[in-house]
Amino acid sequence: MQPQRRRDAERDAEELKVFSAYSSASLRLSGCIFLASMVLALAGCDRGNVPEIARAAAAGEGVIRGRVTLAGFSPLRKVIPGSPMVSDESIVTGPGQGLKNVIVYLKDAPKATFVLRMPVVLDQIKCVYVPHVVAVQTGQTLRLKSSDALLHNVHLKCAVNPDVNYGFPSPGQRDIQLASPEAPFAVRCDVHPWMNAWVGVFDHPWFAVTGDDGSFTIEHVPPGKYTLVAWQEVLPQQEEEITVTDGGETKVPFAFPAP
Repeated sequence: MQPQRRRDAERDAEELKVFSAYSSASLRLSGCIFLASMVLALAGCDRGNVPEIARAAAAGEGVIRGRVTLAGFSPLRKVIPGSPMVSDESIVTGPGQGLKNVIVYLKDAPKATFVLRMPVVLDQIKCVYVPHVVAVQTGQTLRLKSSDALLHNVHLKCAVNPDVNYGFPSPGQRDIQLASPEAPFAVRCDVHPWMNAWVGVFDHPWFAVTGDDGSFTIEHVPPGKYTLVAWQEVLPQQEEEITVTDGGETKVPFAFPAP
């Protein structure tokens, strides 16, 4: 190799070594900056804005657990007339005939000792209210939301609380609070008549809405004798006398007869 070519090759090799070292250091630095920014972001989160499902249990408080089922054959879920293939949700069953969307609550409950802070969200997704049934405590946030990029309105057909009707021309949300307890009332979208939901309002935190399998849990219940109510939008209401023991768990099954 000629001397000039040898010097050029040595120079190129040295430049490549320097470039590789610089690139490696840059990558490590970028990674460190990314990790540091993530740590700072997490550390800077306002923990006060994280909603609480419920406060820590006090001594002696009990838990009510149960499952609501449908006895007999589940009715065929038909498509709501005039809708874009939206199925009727008045009776929805899951595994083991578990009955979904049932509000279970204490009747004549004691005076509330805390307010639930987790917002209850009622969304509009593909022209359907999700979830179909919600329950909220007075003073708790009810978040009315639309995830659809088309015109909706959320019309709460209240009988006790003031009438609520908000338009959503595009995705968005509105937070409200309902001041008075009220039996479950209907929610409609006047733009799309097949859209419907239900909202129950309670002046205490001892209520729940059954999940896909019909199960429910009500926590932090003061010990005592109560009437537990199970509400379903088209089936007759059921009640059960129960006793909540000091720090114990009370299991309550409900079985609704099939229509």
